[in-house]
Amino acid sequence: MKSTKLITGIIILLIGILAGGAIVWLTGAERPAEKPSAEAERKILFYRNPMNPEVTSPVPMKDQMGMDYVPVYEDETPSAQDKPGTVRITPEKIQKIGVKSAPVERRNLARTIRTVGRVEPVEDRVHVITAKIPGWIEKLYVNRTDAMVGRGEKLLELYSPELISAQEEYLLALESFEKVKNSPFPEAVEGSKALLDAARQRLRYWDISDDQIEGLKKREAVSRTLAIRSPAAGSVTEKMVVEGQKIEAGEELFKIIDHSRVWVYGEVYEYEMPYIKIGQKATLAPSYSPSEKHLGTIEHIYTHLGSIRYAPEEATAESRTAKVRFSLDNKDHKLKLGMYLNVEIEASVAKGALIVPDSAVIDTGIRKMVIVDRRDGTFEPREIKTGARGAEAWEVLDGLSEGDWVVTSANFLVDSESNLKAAVSSMGKKRHEEDKAVETPPSEHRH
Repeated sequence: MKSTKLITGIIILLIGILAGGAIVWLTGAERPAEKPSAEAERKILFYRNPMNPEVTSPVPMKDQMGMDYVPVYEDETPSAQDKPGTVRITPEKIQKIGVKSAPVERRNLARTIRTVGRVEPVEDRVHVITAKIPGWIEKLYVNRTDAMVGRGEKLLELYSPELISAQEEYLLALESFEKVKNSPFPEAVEGSKALLDAARQRLRYWDISDDQIEGLKKREAVSRTLAIRSPAAGSVTEKMVVEGQKIEAGEELFKIIDHSRVWVYGEVYEYEMPYIKIGQKATLAPSYSPSEKHLGTIEHIYTHLGSIRYAPEEATAESRTAKVRFSLDNKDHKLKLGMYLNVEIEASVAKGALIVPDSAVIDTGIRKMVIVDRRDGTFEPREIKTGARGAEAWEVLDGLSEGDWVVTSANFLVDSESNLKAAVSSMGKKRHEEDKAVETPPSEHRH
């Protein structure tokens, strides 16, 4: 009886063990093994205070404001061969902060110099008509300003007693010469001819043309008035007299400007002077019609500098400028005197130079730096020496090689991270040296 109960107990125990094993096996089969996360695979070296990088902790904790310490992973610290400040950024973080890079290229560098020009007359095409003798204006042919006149066109008829006397002297000298020109006495012929030439020259001094003198010779009669003619074609910009007015010698009568060709004066900043030269082409266009472009050439660069003052009451608010001059044809008279034009000068800055985008350069005020993308997830801050600056680009004289890649977007974020890494690394090194000095026995310092 006892043996039967023992056997029954053993059987029940075996059935329980088998049932428990089956349940454990079935439960493990239904639940797949959990894979370790990428975050768990990365080894955490220590934790850093988010507000004070100098404060670190070997275990997770919170700061006084309740913010979690930031973990610092092993793959984020620079390796032994990396330069100070080199930072490693994961592809996920690169994408998150928007890091973009561009290659360092070797090409020509150009820049566009923009300024404003003002249309002015050509200096040797400005004519002022002045009275040579006193008299009265009998008739005024040009009686309004801005009238167009041609070369040799009549401006006015002048009555002058002195002019009548000069005509009479010329006719008398002419008559005397006609009488003695066939004389056998050379002295008489030469003397008479000298008087005739003097009388003719006197009329010329009073702006009487050779055609008018020839007409006087043919008529053999004195004209009561003589016409004053225009010395050049152009526009009458000033008229100082009216009909019937009495004028004196030396008085200005008209101002005539020939603006079939004009000058355009522009001013460039002092730092742009190395990029401009005589003979350089420029595009000039009025602001109201940008499509109406004129091609000009720098004719002259003035030897003295000027200045542009932005606020008259502030003597320091000014910029030094150099004055340049362009020459333009204006036969259709579309360019008006005093008009402003937008000027663009395409200047070659450097040929075959190493070029980096303008956005890649970090200017600290003392030096210029770039963040070099090593294309393996690491970024190295590097100081460079720059040359000329072009259109959204810099010439690099030292610090980079062709084929290097530089960060053009989010470089300030990378630079901040790099400076932080360098600071933490230097602090860690300093702390390690201090700890080592403390551990060294005093006896070793004596020698």
